[in-house]
Amino acid sequence: MTFANLRLAGAVKLTAAIFLALAFGANAAPGASTETLRFAIMRNGDQIGTHTVEINRGPRETSVSMSTDLAVKVMFITAYHLNYTTSEKWVGGKLIALNSQSDDNGTKHKVSATLKPNGLEVDADGKISTVDKNIIPATLWNPEVVKRTQMLDPKEGEVVPLTVTDQGVEELTIDGKTVKARHYVLRGKFPQDVWYDQQGRLVQSSLVAPDGSVILYKPM
Repeated sequence: MTFANLRLAGAVKLTAAIFLALAFGANAAPGASTETLRFAIMRNGDQIGTHTVEINRGPRETSVSMSTDLAVKVMFITAYHLNYTTSEKWVGGKLIALNSQSDDNGTKHKVSATLKPNGLEVDADGKISTVDKNIIPATLWNPEVVKRTQMLDPKEGEVVPLTVTDQGVEELTIDGKTVKARHYVLRGKFPQDVWYDQQGRLVQSSLVAPDGSVILYKPM
């Protein structure tokens, strides 16, 4: 692989910061409901992968499962790939359990988190730590994350400092329709832009990689 290809792989690796994003809804409706969402992961207008989210809302518990598969090819050679799955369980607005597995271009991670009386116990590749029980994962489906000063990276199990800037309401074109959404800039492990609609649903996320390429998640 050439140096240029390695540089491209490193740049696209930043998509790990937003592959978690784009799961709709924060407030569970009465009774039980299931919603499945699929998104295309775009790089400079070309699709490089998909992201799928399933949200199951019950009277008391909300569970969210996500999977991401992406690959960047240069001259028919895969320069970078990411395969990721994660699941979350929420009760009363609190995260009670999380499990994730990932293959990040050959580097594998396994993370689990369980709510304990003294906090959220996180097992990141065998390393145990206890973090704030009120922390929110960086999956971004819950808009409460924009009110926090830190978040949990579910892929590597790290607590990441977070700075949020409110850019105000903007109009986006989604599937040919105009949607009003509030634009936030999140600066954590990697800076990224997110847009939530008036119902608190995440409708778009993007970042600019070091090589200048634009990574965008959009509904399929």
